[in-house]
Amino acid sequence: MTASAWAVLKASATVMGGPVSLPAMVLAGRRAQRTALARIDRFDEHLQAVAEGRRSPLPAPRRSRLSSDRRIVITSDLHRCVPGRLDWPARQRTKDLSLRVMSHYAEQGWDLIENGDVEDFWLVGGSTWGAMYDVGRIAGGVGGRAADAPRRGLMAEHLDRIVDNNAALYRLLDEGFAADGRYHRTMGNHDDVYEDEQMVQHLRRHLPGTEVVDTVLLTAPERVTSRPGATGPRWGDREGLAAVDAVVAHGHLTDAWNGPGTALLGRIITWTATAFDDLPGLNGATNPLPDEEAVGRLLTGRARNRLITLDPRIGGNRRFDSLDEERLFSHLAAVATARGEAIGAVRPDGSVGWPWLLFDHTHLPMLSPLDATGSPVRYANSGTSLLDHALTSIEWDPARREPRLVVWTDEPDGPRRRELIADGAHLAVLDDA
Repeated sequence: MTASAWAVLKASATVMGGPVSLPAMVLAGRRAQRTALARIDRFDEHLQAVAEGRRSPLPAPRRSRLSSDRRIVITSDLHRCVPGRLDWPARQRTKDLSLRVMSHYAEQGWDLIENGDVEDFWLVGGSTWGAMYDVGRIAGGVGGRAADAPRRGLMAEHLDRIVDNNAALYRLLDEGFAADGRYHRTMGNHDDVYEDEQMVQHLRRHLPGTEVVDTVLLTAPERVTSRPGATGPRWGDREGLAAVDAVVAHGHLTDAWNGPGTALLGRIITWTATAFDDLPGLNGATNPLPDEEAVGRLLTGRARNRLITLDPRIGGNRRFDSLDEERLFSHLAAVATARGEAIGAVRPDGSVGWPWLLFDHTHLPMLSPLDATGSPVRYANSGTSLLDHALTSIEWDPARREPRLVVWTDEPDGPRRRELIADGAHLAVLDDA
């Protein structure tokens, strides 16, 4: 079956089923939004728990630590996929740019955190294999527990094809980072198959030694006094939040449409969008990827640097954002004011406040964005590697213990790096390096 033929069937089913499916989606979205709001209300407890090595009240239990005195580059929302229309990096012409930029960091001895949505298991269609993969996923879902083994085999085959389609980059990740312990991974929503430890084991066939976690804690070694023994606490747990300079996570935990256990709406939107992207005659008119204008805004100081605000009833807005950053950081600010010192949310200078939160997920690069009151918050978003001929990332500065936001563009004489800084409600270009 061709991708176009499968897309016509899917689009027809979507249109015909609309009168029934749309009200059901609205109800499901409202239920998911209630879950997201409850998770926001407990996010401070989550941060405290992962910093202290305790069980989190939220569904993100896996964590690791990395010393914050290291140079670390953080990338996310890479959406590597199989050949064809699903190969978003190829469509955005960033595959070679990513390889050259990551080679630079590998040669300079940086650690790399790929912060979720690395391989994409949600995108379907786009090629004959993509259509077969979609059919197989649907059949596996209908089969329930009895289909676990075939479903896992399908996902493993999809991963192998993704790696083959990006072979040079995976060689670099293995030999340039993973071989000496400088490669680190978190899980996003589009690669949530790594909830299954057997899928993590399959990933290790390509990247030996890789652990996939939900949170990476950048921990200051000089603020850790405990040196636990065999039966003692893990390194840094005793000091809790006070020893954490930054919390790195994909950022989808409080997303009503894409969060763990609440991602039905996000999956349906992705499934439908890929169908329309494959319809003959449209020529990619429904392509959701950033265009040249998005890069232009970054390079001319017009990129937005404000927290995302959503309609609390549906967990979305007119731009189809689904992560309520404003509500999340408002809650964290209130907790810090009320009892920050008591829970250990104290910075090295003695001020009360949370560690840096380094998220991704939204594809919108930010650095110290403004909240609704006009105050900057301790937050950075690395954006995406899917800009048009460009990518954004976070560089962790080990001297200042804070993030830098950079954009790399593909120029005739090679990759060009520019640093972006907060300039009120927008991002400004600082300089070249």
